[in-house]
Amino acid sequence: MALTRISLSLLLFSVIPTAYSYWVFGGAVPLVTTRLDSIVSPGEVSSHVHTVLGGSRFGANYDFNDLTRSECSTILVQSDKSNYWAPQLYYLDQAAGTYTPIPTFFNIYYLPRPGPKNEQIHAFPNGLRMLAGDVLRRVNNATNYADKAISYYCLDERADFFEHQCPNAMRAQIFFPSCWDGVNLDSPDHKSHMAYPLQDYNTGDCPDTHPVHLISLFYEMIVRVDLFPYVPGSWVYSFGDTTGLGLHADFQDGWEDKSLLQNAIDQCVEVNGDVTGTLAYPSQSNPTLRSQQNNSLKLMIVRHILACAPLNAAINNAAAAACKPEMSIPNENVGFTSALTKLPGCNLLWSGTGPKPVCDPNPPTPSFAPTRSTLPSGWTELGCIVEGTTGRAFTSASTTDPAMTKTLCANYCGNLNFPFAGVEYGDECYCGSEFSNGAVNQTVPWSDCSVTCAGNPNENCGGPNRLSFLYNPTKH
Repeated sequence: MALTRISLSLLLFSVIPTAYSYWVFGGAVPLVTTRLDSIVSPGEVSSHVHTVLGGSRFGANYDFNDLTRSECSTILVQSDKSNYWAPQLYYLDQAAGTYTPIPTFFNIYYLPRPGPKNEQIHAFPNGLRMLAGDVLRRVNNATNYADKAISYYCLDERADFFEHQCPNAMRAQIFFPSCWDGVNLDSPDHKSHMAYPLQDYNTGDCPDTHPVHLISLFYEMIVRVDLFPYVPGSWVYSFGDTTGLGLHADFQDGWEDKSLLQNAIDQCVEVNGDVTGTLAYPSQSNPTLRSQQNNSLKLMIVRHILACAPLNAAINNAAAAACKPEMSIPNENVGFTSALTKLPGCNLLWSGTGPKPVCDPNPPTPSFAPTRSTLPSGWTELGCIVEGTTGRAFTSASTTDPAMTKTLCANYCGNLNFPFAGVEYGDECYCGSEFSNGAVNQTVPWSDCSVTCAGNPNENCGGPNRLSFLYNPTKH
């Protein structure tokens, strides 16, 4: 898909008062799109597909201590290993009867929003999780804060999908409750331990039942509906909803250094998210170009965070761009390898105000599979190395493959009895018995190998002038 540029001001939440301090983790791309929800459906395949970002150890179960051990996060500030997710939006080609996932990225806002009493704003307690929105909502109550907290923006703002195209993409917006009961990190409905402020859903004092005022959390899910022809009923959430009323989102805390978040809240009182310029949407067809564009996109939108010293010190753009999931996910196509003829799970088209349609019988539940390749016996990945200065590091044999993975490259070199294998640029594999042309056995930061494997969207295979280095000492 062609690269397009859109004024950044169209994508940032236009109604946030500039008097408030806030910061945005902007242009955050998904970690994984899969049928998991560790809050609502722990340990199971969830009912519908979600787009997930944040800490790389997102999986079927949530454990705060485990999540903070994530290798990386798709959030620029690497101390934030939290996970943020919402349902994937699909384009329904009504003539062909196929569903295609619509490219999506997020702006994650953190907003200190004290009310008239000027209550102290706190960082999230370790292990907090919460949900905003309601998957079963079929009407909009304009006086209900929970309903008001879900909205869409495309030329005008409203509570459900538009009846026209959004030429500059669509913003699906979710504002989480910011008042905590001070005791429970979760509740049976994943909402009752939290409450919206008294004055409005996005500002005010906390009620006595929920006296601890937390930093406010707000998602903008930027959905590239403009890449598809507009036909009424063609925007479908992964749970079948064609109205948009059932939009919901989840958050699970993974801040490994909570003092950093609290320091940002306390110290960065003059920071705001006003940014000017243009935003380059990532290419969906070229993994190398997409990675490079993501880097540019994030640096552009993160400029205002640089004024906040605690956050600035923890930024690692390269790690965020290279981050891939570590944990197993359901083994099914969610639309990125080929178009779907039905949505994963029991999710029939659901329009109007009636109850959600049910399946008879229910479709089979997929098994779990690792996100990353399992190397053949004897092979070990030693890290990311620099290509040779005057030629290839490994010169004995090479191949390219549109289905390249680290496993495929190791098998190729192993069958030729070479102990060294290197994967580069996503689809290239090189073999050798020694380092050549100025290359040395010295690793560089893992995030330098940031290009997605051609045959596996959930792992990296080298990078520009960088090799994912594999070694098998039993080969000669």
